[in-house]
Amino acid sequence: MNIKIVCFGKLDKKFFIDSFNEYANRISKYANLQVIELKEEYQKEDVVNKNINSDLLMDKLKTFSDHEIICMDVSSKNYSTEEFMSIIENNKNLKQAKIVFVIGPSDGFSDKFLQQNYKKVSFGNITLPHQLFRIILAEQIYRAFKIMNNEKYHK
Repeated sequence: MNIKIVCFGKLDKKFFIDSFNEYANRISKYANLQVIELKEEYQKEDVVNKNINSDLLMDKLKTFSDHEIICMDVSSKNYSTEEFMSIIENNKNLKQAKIVFVIGPSDGFSDKFLQQNYKKVSFGNITLPHQLFRIILAEQIYRAFKIMNNEKYHK
């Protein structure tokens, strides 16, 4: 299975890098994981930034037209771990085993972006720093594979 995480910015603290790499290494037993980091525009007004960043993201996602695209959006439906696992399992079994998870820019997605026909998933109604959320997403991907393979993992 091929999994991509498209996100803005880089991990810049050792503890974030180490934590993400730990889960990326664990995921490598089950899937190929690639992170694509985009440069975020944040010098202009919030609405302008949101539009610029969302347009950049939409252009990038065109290169993954053969992948299922899942946008991580705090204002969307909350998914449990089991529901999230089902998304990955269905992709693996019924589709092309190619999935892209999108972590949006810090100002959020533009209305134009949100109108695209992408699946939207939320892990809860709290706001998290992007770097921390990337680690949480990786952990949930790893947890999903453990569940799919009936392997033990702490709860």
